Order: sequence, then C-alpha cells, then structure tokens
Amino acid sequence: VIMITTKTGKRSKGLGITFTSSFGTESIFIRPELQNTFGQGWSGVYGKATVSPNNLNSWGPEANGQMVENWNGQQVPLRTYNNVDAFLDNATTQNYGLSFQQQFGGTSLYSSFNHLQANGMVPNNKLKRTNITLRAISRFGAKEQFSLENKIQYGNTAAFNRPLGGRDVSNVFTLYLLPRSLDIRDFSDATTPLGKMLWFEGAGSQVNPYWNSLYRQNEDQRDRFTMHSQLRYNITSWLTAEVKAGADQYTTNSEYRTYAGSPAANNFGMGKFTFRETNFSSLVTARKENLFGKWGGGISVGGNLMDQQSSNLSNGVGELVVPNLFSLNNGTSPATVTQQMFHKKINSLYGNFQISYDDFFFIDATWRNDWTSTLSKDNRSFFYPSVSTSLVYTDMLREFGTSLPHWLSYGKIRASYAQVGNDLRPYQLYNTYYIGRDPNGNTTAGRNPVLFNPNVKNELIKTLEFGTEMRFIGNRIGFDVEFYKTNATNQLIDLPMDPQSGYSARKINAGNIQNKGVEIVVDGRVIDNPKGLSWTTSINYSYNENRVLELADGVKNYNLGGYDDVSVQAVAGGYYGDIFGTRFNRVKDEKSPYFGQIILDANGLPTRDGEIVKIGNQQSKGLLGIMNNFSYKGLELGFLIDGRIGGDIFSATHVALQATGVSAVTAPNGRRDDFVVAGVVAGSGGFVPNTKAVSQQNYWRAVSTANNLGVSEAYIYDATSYRLRNVILNYNLPQSFVSKLKLQNLKVGVSCNNVWMIKSNMGGIDPESVYATGSNATGFENAALPTTRAFLFNLSVSF
Repeated sequence: VIMITTKTGKRSKGLGITFTSSFGTESIFIRPELQNTFGQGWSGVYGKATVSPNNLNSWGPEANGQMVENWNGQQVPLRTYNNVDAFLDNATTQNYGLSFQQQFGGTSLYSSFNHLQANGMVPNNKLKRTNITLRAISRFGAKEQFSLENKIQYGNTAAFNRPLGGRDVSNVFTLYLLPRSLDIRDFSDATTPLGKMLWFEGAGSQVNPYWNSLYRQNEDQRDRFTMHSQLRYNITSWLTAEVKAGADQYTTNSEYRTYAGSPAANNFGMGKFTFRETNFSSLVTARKENLFGKWGGGISVGGNLMDQQSSNLSNGVGELVVPNLFSLNNGTSPATVTQQMFHKKINSLYGNFQISYDDFFFIDATWRNDWTSTLSKDNRSFFYPSVSTSLVYTDMLREFGTSLPHWLSYGKIRASYAQVGNDLRPYQLYNTYYIGRDPNGNTTAGRNPVLFNPNVKNELIKTLEFGTEMRFIGNRIGFDVEFYKTNATNQLIDLPMDPQSGYSARKINAGNIQNKGVEIVVDGRVIDNPKGLSWTTSINYSYNENRVLELADGVKNYNLGGYDDVSVQAVAGGYYGDIFGTRFNRVKDEKSPYFGQIILDANGLPTRDGEIVKIGNQQSKGLLGIMNNFSYKGLELGFLIDGRIGGDIFSATHVALQATGVSAVTAPNGRRDDFVVAGVVAGSGGFVPNTKAVSQQNYWRAVSTANNLGVSEAYIYDATSYRLRNVILNYNLPQSFVSKLKLQNLKVGVSCNNVWMIKSNMGGIDPESVYATGSNATGFENAALPTTRAFLFNLSVSF
C-alpha cells in the first residue's frame, strides 16, 4: 500500500497564512569537450561553407586570426567561437505560493495558490503553471462519529516552444556541429530584409537556431480539475465505514506552426486531447487490539468502480497556399484529420486481513480481483494476492523477560510475497480498420498493422522480499537491508512480424524478466545536541540484476531502441539491455602473437568488422547515495553525493562531434599531428606491426562514419559517474526577532542542484542525459538536451 498524505487545515497561531517565494536560475551543467584551435574547411584548407558541404566541417587550418572570406563574402579574421554560450540564455524560474489553514469549530480549512513562471535556456521557450487547492474536513454527530472531506484542485499549464531532442536540425545540437569558426551571432537577425531565413548557403536542411526559436512555434495548454469527496462513519471504536468519490479530468489544446522562408515546410496543425477518470469506492474496516488475550487483528473489505475515457483529435495541413496564414483551409491539399476515442472500465473487489500479537508480531494478507473491459470475457477477471509478516524481536525478547545488550535498541525482520496484475490499453483485442482520405479527397480504408489476439491474458508481476532492520546506542545508529526478487511474466508486447504477412507485429503474452538485488541503508546521528550542533548522515547502496529468463517461443531477442547498426535489446538468457553494434576488425587467431590487435588497411586506418554483436550492457553495477544534514541554532545545511557504478552507454553525440572535427579528441593538446595507429597490417607472410602514420581527420572519419554506421565499439563509454547532487542551506530566523515583526515564522534559503560532477567518463556528456527517455533503452545517448545546474533562492513567511 502506498499512502499519500496531503496537507489539511489545522489550528494555527496567528492568521494561518503562509507566503512562499523562490527564484531560480539554470545553466548547462556539463558540456561536450570541443576543440578551439581549428576552423572550418577540409584537409587543413579553409573553405567557404557555400563552396562544398565538406566545408561545413571543422577540419580546416589552425585559426590564428588570419584573414579569410566569410560566408557572406566579407574578409574576417579566422578564429573559433563558443556558439553554445552565445545562443543560449540562463534559464530562470519564479515561483510564488500563498496558503491558508485554520480550524473553525469542527471544520478544518486549507487553501493554497501557487504560480510558476519559467523561461528556458533556448530563447523564446516559456512555461507558466498555476495551481489552486481548496480542502475542507468537517466532523459532526453526537460524538463526531462522522467526518466529511471535500477537496478540489485546479491546475493550468501553458508551454510555448518546447525544445526538441535528438539529432534534429532544429535542435540546440546544431550549435555543436557548426564549424568552429562560424559565429552564430552573425545570424541573430533571423531573417533577411525580404523575409527569408538568414543562413549561409550550402547548409542543406539545417535551420538557423535564431529563426527556429522565433518562427517554428509550438504551444500547448492544459486545464486540469481533480475532485475528491469522502464520508467516514466511526460506527464503534473498532468498526468504521467509508465511501469515496473522485474525478480527474483535463483538456490539452495544442498548436504548431512553421513560418515560410526556410527549408522547413510552411505548415500548421492543431490538436485537442481530453481525459476523464472517475472512481467510486467503499471500504468497511474492523480493527481491535487484545481480541483474544494479546492477539489482535483487523479486516477490511471494499470495492471500486473505475471509468476512464479519453479522446484525441488532431488536424494538420502541409504546405500553405497563402504563406503564414495559419488556417486548416489554407493547405495545398486537404487537411488531415486523426480522431481517436478510448473507453475503459475496471471493477474491483479487495480486502485486507491482519493478525498481530502484542505489537511485535504481525501477519498481513491482501487480495484484489479486477474485472477489466480491455480483455476478453474469458480473461477479463484476474486475481492477485499478497502476504507479509514481520517480527520486532527486540520487543519480543523484552516481553519474555530476556535482557538485551545495552547497545541494541531495536531489531526487526520481515518478509513478503506479492502479485500485481495489469491489463492493456482499450481496443487491443481484435483487428480494427481505419477510415481516411487520399490527397484527392477520396475516402480510403485500411487495416491497423498489429495483429491482435483475443486470447491474451493480463500481465503478472511477482515479488518476493526479505529484510531486516536494526538500531543501536539509543537509536542513534541503524541499518536496513532488503533482498528482493521480481519476475514480470505474461508481458504484453508487440512482437515484430514479416511485413509480407500484412502485419508489422502481433500482440502476445511473452517473457519472464527477473529483477533481483539488494538495498542497504545505514544512518546515524553523529552529533546530537538539540541546543547546539547536530549532524545526521545516511548512506544508501542498491544493486539490481535484470535478466531475461525467456521471451516468446522461437524468439531470442526483442529490440528496445536504437537505429542503424546500434540497438539495445532484451536477449533471452542474457542481461536486460544488451547493446549491439559493430567492432574493430581484430586478429582472431589465438595462436598469432598479434591476437586481439586491430587490423588496419594499407593506409594505416582501422577496419570494421561488419558483424553485429554484443558490445556492452546498460545495467549499472550499483547505485550509491550519501546524505548529510547539519543544523545549528536555526541554520540548516544538507548535501547529497550520489553515484552510478558501472554500466555502458553508446554515445551518438560523440559520433557526430568526432566525424565533423568538432570534438576535442580530434585535436589532442590543440594539435593535429599525424600519428601511427596501434595495430597490424597484412603482409606477405602474415600480419606485421603498423608503421604508417595517418592524419587526425582520416582516422576519425574512418571510425565515426555518420548515422552509427562506423565502429560502434569506439563509442561505448563507461557510464560510471559520481556527483555532488545538491546542496541546501536554510536559516530559520530566531523567534525573538520574528515576533517583533508580528510574524509566526520566517525562513530564507538557497539550494543548488547538480553542483559538481566529481567523476565521469563521457567527455563532457552527462550519463543521465539519455535519448531514450520514452523507452527502456537507457544505454543509448543521442544528442539529448544537456542537463542543467540550478540555483534556487527561497523565502517563506507565516502570519
């Protein structure tokens, strides 16, 4: 059970009003390491970007201020520029909150208002969010047996120009790939006097980032209401009954528009997504201690009716007839319309049973049965129970008269087994068709590409846990250790099929993916002086091993993400998240004195073994966190150090940076001397050591062929990293001072997130900035937006 406790009104000193405000600023945390010595061009020769696509690279001459012809024909000194800092701004956030809580007789009231306004690092990227909460709890009846709770929340979120991720020509990633001697500020006007995008010729499909931030717009706005009511009746001191009703509904309206004047199509689109979920539930609970001697227990029985509906309507037109007239009727072809509607219901019965003995021994059992509308009649009912037990053996031994060591304060052991069921999205049982229109406006019909199976069953996750907790020396030091094993079975996946079958995939139950590991927490009050200095610390370590025990019959692997020659897969019998790609061509004869060395071609350049093989795995060997908190007379200081140990990640960002000569590794120590690649070449009598020198350009172009078609092995990085995650400093002003201001409390503070990257192996790329945030392919990094360092200043005043 996950219990979430929200704020309720309570009797407060003074007016019960609290005002909070904060101001934050964000900048790039770490960034790829770029070379700052060589300008645009090819093979050491400068060339205008308008002459050849090769000149879009940074393989030109050393930039020493010599005069060259710029992209616009002007003579300028050749030097390198920091285009990332020149284009991006520091992001800012402002957050204001006002809350009121007070109790009037038998009614508690709580209300709050919060407003956030943020400006992103990318120019013209904005976010606004407003939340309002009202909550009231009333107790009534002869002995206040009844309680009635009502709560309503409203939220509005509006976003403008959300930045894109990945290696998209409209992304900030463009800034990294620009020739090092091209100054992005030359294009800050965004457009020419004729209204065309200001950009250099020969740029292909690249888009001026300034133009993109002004004239390639997207916006979305969401209005959300959540409502909750609960009536509770304390029938007796040991028997209660309650009924609840709740609703969550929101509407998101979105638009996108691209202006004329760039390689991107002048287009327009809009969409509307609505969602509503209602829940009605009831619960009867009986609980009594010392029911039979020292034996006590409780039982709960209840049910829930869930109804979920959503609809999605999107419209779009391609090229516009009248430029920049953003209307669905202004397309060169009829607007496309996509409409989807979903309706899902789940009816549930559930219960809980508990037995306890003298408050040191407990057994809990739960059960739940769901009936879902998304599965077939024969399979729509699924049952999942759980059972857990715990023993506070220190209390038990004391109860039985056993004397414990003075240093042992508390000891507990626990174990549990649980199952959790899960269904699937609506309308996945049977093959469906769709109605559309062709470019001429004629009605068309088609079949969805997934072959659905009416016999699929619910997913089932089984978890077994064992743990122990101990505390020592008056509860000042303690630890908690937990071992777990989880098996996800009957997973609902779309298994790829041969397209010649008429389907791209089929829906099946498959797989048994097992997670097992350990979590360890050690904490202590190192210094404990309520009137002076106090210091508490905790250390957390976790290790998880994720294995694919089986997939479907005849299926050995399932693709999780990636593209071209690089993919992240789940392979039967292996570890989840294996990374596949190509390797350097190496000597495979174990009897050869050169076994394992890279085979080079006649020019002294590495050769590529085209076989796709496993080259890494995304799983870490462990996660570590160290938290420390200090307090001294109203001053509070806390900081967290955390780390990821092991695991691999493929970096498509480094592929692009090195192929274009932008990366610092392409100019070691600011130089581009020829060098001899370690390896062997084929001779008349076998392999011989390589002695032929190659240029930096030829080497990196051989290794980092664009679109992940080079040597994948060269771009597998150790994802180990350690960082000072955050630092928080707060000061509660003394009451003697605060009372003179007619206030109840006054607190000021400052915090910083992503303070310091202590260790990383990825050349200025944060291992946490993975590309596949929407999937499980976390071992694949591809030009994700950089992570940020954030400073936050806050103020809290209570009246």
